[in-house]
Amino acid sequence: MSVEYFHEDGCLKCAQASPVIENVVSGYPDTNFTSYEITSAFSLANSYGVTSVPAVVVNGSIVISYNDYEGDTDKLSSMLSEAIESAPAKTYKNDLSTVEYLSDKSLDDQTPAVIFIAGLLAGFNPCLIAVMAFLASAIVSSGGSRKDMLVLVIGFCAGIFVTYMVVGFGILNTITSFPGLKDAITAFMILLVAILGVWHIYDAYYISKHSKSSFKTPHSFVDLMNHARGKNILLISFVGGGIFSLVKAPCVGAVYLMILEMLLSGGNTVNAVLYMGLYNFAVVLPILILGALLALGLDPEKVNELREKKRVEVRLVTGIILILLAALLQLNII
Repeated sequence: MSVEYFHEDGCLKCAQASPVIENVVSGYPDTNFTSYEITSAFSLANSYGVTSVPAVVVNGSIVISYNDYEGDTDKLSSMLSEAIESAPAKTYKNDLSTVEYLSDKSLDDQTPAVIFIAGLLAGFNPCLIAVMAFLASAIVSSGGSRKDMLVLVIGFCAGIFVTYMVVGFGILNTITSFPGLKDAITAFMILLVAILGVWHIYDAYYISKHSKSSFKTPHSFVDLMNHARGKNILLISFVGGGIFSLVKAPCVGAVYLMILEMLLSGGNTVNAVLYMGLYNFAVVLPILILGALLALGLDPEKVNELREKKRVEVRLVTGIILILLAALLQLNII
C-alpha cells in the first residue's frame, strides 16, 4: 500500500492538511508514505491527474484533492482512512509512474526554453513593429534625440511587461484562491484562444481586401504617444505601453493566454509567476532590440515597409497556430 502526498511550500491549505495526513498514515504501519514538493514532481503529479495542492494519491488509483473535503480536516481524515482500507491493488502501469516521472523530468527542464521561444514569437508581431515604427517617427519628427528614443522604448516595454504581469498574476491568484473556478477559466481561455485564432485568419483576409487591419488602434492612444517628448517621455511611454498591451491584446495576448493556461495546469503558483516573467520579457525583447536599432539610425520607414509586406502572412500563420494550440489544449495533449 502506498500513499503519495503532493504539497507546495508556503501553501496554507497544505500546512493544514499535512499533520492530518501524517497522523492517519501513522495508523497503518504497512503503508509506504512519500511526500513530494509539487515543484519537483510535476510529471508524477500529472500522471495521476493532480492539478492542484494539497492532494493525496492512495495506491496510485484514488486521488483526494482539496475540493473533495474543502478544508474539513475530519472529512479528510475519514476519506484517507477509507481509501487506504479499500484501495485496489496497484497495477503495473501505475508502478511505472515514478519511472515515467524521472524520465519526463528532462522535458520539464525544457519548459523555460519553450516559454521563452513562445514569447519571442509573440514579440515579433506586426502590431508591435508598427507601433515601434510610429514611436521612432514621432521622436525623429519632433526633434528628439537618440537618447529620447531609448528612454521611450524602455518605458514602453516596461509598461507592457508590468501590465501583463499584473493581469497574469491576478488570474493565477484567482485560481489559487478559488480552485473551483479553474475548469471554467481554463475552458474560457481555450475558447478565447480559438476565437482569436479565427480573428487572425479573418484579419489576413481583411488586410488583403482593404489594405488595412481590423485590429484598430484608438486615436486616443496615438494622441497620447504624440505627447511623449521632453521630461514626460518615460511616464507617458510607460502608460502608453500599458494601454497598448490591453488594446492590442488580440494581436499579442492570444499566445499569452495559451501559455497562461499551460501554467495553470502545472499547479505551482511560484513557478507560474516566474515563467510568466520569462515569457513577458521575451515578448518585449524584440521591441528593445528594434528600439536600439532605431536609436542607432535604422530608418523607421524601412521597418514600416517590411511590416506592410509581410503582415498578411504573419496574421494567417498566427491564426492557424492559435487554432491548433486551442485544439491541443482541449484534448490535453499539451
